[in-house]
Amino acid sequence: MDKIRVAFIGCGNMSSQLQRCIPLVPEFEFVATCDLVEEKAQSNARRFGALRYYTDYNEMFKHEDLHAVAVVGRPEDKLHRDIGIACLQRGYHIYTEKPPATTSEGAKMLVDASIETGKTGMVGTMWRHAPAHQIARELMDDEAFGDACQYHTRYMAPGPRIREVGSPFAWPFMIDQVIHPTDCMRFFMGQVSEVFALGSVDGASGTVSISVNLRYENGGVGTMTLGTGPVLEAMIFVKGTNNQAIQVFETRHLRRYRAPTWLGSGGGYADTPTEEWDLNTAFHSVGRPGYLEEMQHWAQSLQADIQPHASLEDAYQNMHVLEAISHSVETSEVVQISA
Repeated sequence: MDKIRVAFIGCGNMSSQLQRCIPLVPEFEFVATCDLVEEKAQSNARRFGALRYYTDYNEMFKHEDLHAVAVVGRPEDKLHRDIGIACLQRGYHIYTEKPPATTSEGAKMLVDASIETGKTGMVGTMWRHAPAHQIARELMDDEAFGDACQYHTRYMAPGPRIREVGSPFAWPFMIDQVIHPTDCMRFFMGQVSEVFALGSVDGASGTVSISVNLRYENGGVGTMTLGTGPVLEAMIFVKGTNNQAIQVFETRHLRRYRAPTWLGSGGGYADTPTEEWDLNTAFHSVGRPGYLEEMQHWAQSLQADIQPHASLEDAYQNMHVLEAISHSVETSEVVQISA
């Protein structure tokens, strides 16, 4: 296809961040915006260059010739899951913001609809698209790195805080925030096979604290330290079997540690050769690193007629891991995740 005719359903803050990227992706033709609030749909169409705007997505489908639709809004099944399925069944490729559904069963419904219709789907877990993480993945593929054998993530976010205790454990925080480091972890390490987690919620403040031990199908091990905090903070660390390691801070700053120089006796090391990359220039004045890059990847995947990274299947597997973490916290048991 020469141009990908795309529309957005939902014109809130997150969707606006993504719509801001569309004029920077030459493969897209921005056809229409849609929101229940007419002023939002009209404003976004004017600001970001869409040709028309609607308040009813069925009306938009009736009048527009579309290739792909982005569904971006609150984490509700009636939006990402149900409208996403409706788009697939009408023959549109889709992008949905995370989470694709509020349960793994709902996420599987999207996967099944994608398979049945032959249309592709992508989910907005944008960490894996951030340039620092993309470069880290390339460095891991270097033979000198060896096989990934150990992984650590530290992730703190200001919210959402948990005011009502329910099951699954801390679920609003899990599907709104923990899905990001979970997807990124799977991007680096592959499938998770085993989870043991401890967690707590402070009733007065709603503060969430979670510590997770993991085993991966590749035999590696890892940890995740997760919770609400005063600032947004993210760190990932991956070690290879050839004694190299890669670390990324705040999805922007990348550091590679090569094998240290041993002095030959005792525990002394002369140095640890280290290389650093600062990727702040990846902002392109558009939100956080990863937003523009995931829209570029979506467009390129559509033009090549292939499944994108962060696919509906990836999101379904992420939901399995989130449910396993919550279940392990609730039961104090090790949870096995089948492939």
